[in-house]
Amino acid sequence: MNRPINRRTSLQILGGGALAAPFIIRPKPGWAQSNTLNVTTYDKFLPQEFLDKFQKDTGIQVNVRLTDDQGKQYNLVSAEGGSPTTDIVTVAGHRLNQWLDSNLLAPVDTGKIGNWTKLNKAYQNATEIEGKLWGLPILIGFEGLAINTDYVKEADSWGVMFDPQYKGLTTYILNDFLSITMLYLGHDGDFVTYTGKPEVAQKAANEARDFLIKHKDMVRRYYDAGSEVQQMFINEDIHLGHSWSGPATKLIMDGLPIRLSVPKEGTYGFYYGLNVVNNAPNAENAYKLFNAVLETPEIGAAMTRQSGFNSTISGVGDLLDDREKQALDLPQDQAERITFFSSVNRDMKNEILDRAMAEVKAG
Repeated sequence: MNRPINRRTSLQILGGGALAAPFIIRPKPGWAQSNTLNVTTYDKFLPQEFLDKFQKDTGIQVNVRLTDDQGKQYNLVSAEGGSPTTDIVTVAGHRLNQWLDSNLLAPVDTGKIGNWTKLNKAYQNATEIEGKLWGLPILIGFEGLAINTDYVKEADSWGVMFDPQYKGLTTYILNDFLSITMLYLGHDGDFVTYTGKPEVAQKAANEARDFLIKHKDMVRRYYDAGSEVQQMFINEDIHLGHSWSGPATKLIMDGLPIRLSVPKEGTYGFYYGLNVVNNAPNAENAYKLFNAVLETPEIGAAMTRQSGFNSTISGVGDLLDDREKQALDLPQDQAERITFFSSVNRDMKNEILDRAMAEVKAG
């Protein structure tokens, strides 16, 4: 099934459709014993070969509970209160504050993770809030500039989306691209810096709104689902567009002449992190898993191939073939241009951008 991809649903998106893993529990004996590790994660995030090797090397039995939804995962751990059975959860970055407000996560002690420096430096502080790190980011997705290289040769700026030579040949998800346009115009498209400044936020959003109305003739049509932008590229209805990494990655892997990049002005994205539950019964084993995940880039390569998301581990690109590298590996300078979504001022952002989106459509 295809679901709309936007700033509210993107964290549940894999490729062009929704994460299909059911919420199931695979129970095993000894769920809360000291030689076990209890992990809640998404399907295809932790490769089975990696888990098998980790169990063999450490003698720790890993019990995996699969989830397909951030809310279900949160409710499960929240219901357990101060005596959780779960050691590790897989939290999307924009949901961190919810977990922290409920005191459900423990800060990460990188001193217990000898391989921490093998995490790409662009992502080492991704989980930082108020001076503490709250997880190990493992996979990322982002909003990128997708171009058909048969028709577009140079594109290092979001400004190409407004180049008259591509009139009627561009597309974007309107509510997401409003944030990107704010960024392009020099504003904070994620609204983090607008705490207590609703009038400043509104003025910035209005500027982006007016800019998109002025350039409305550039757009062939707005879209919502990843399958829509994929079909427009396949049909050559468009030559370039704003796309989440998943749908564009699928086109590249299918052999289409598509290139995905992060323009010089930057972009927004999300990450999935492995996080230690507060009062986890097997916290030390959780750190052993974290260290093992970072041990070799081969693990990161397996994770990115399985999931369709970009890896956070250094050296993964060297292990991918040419097509995989085009689809799933960003140059370091582009990786460092990604700003990860925050939950700060989320309600303000949604309210202002929803109104601006309606005004652009009506303009």
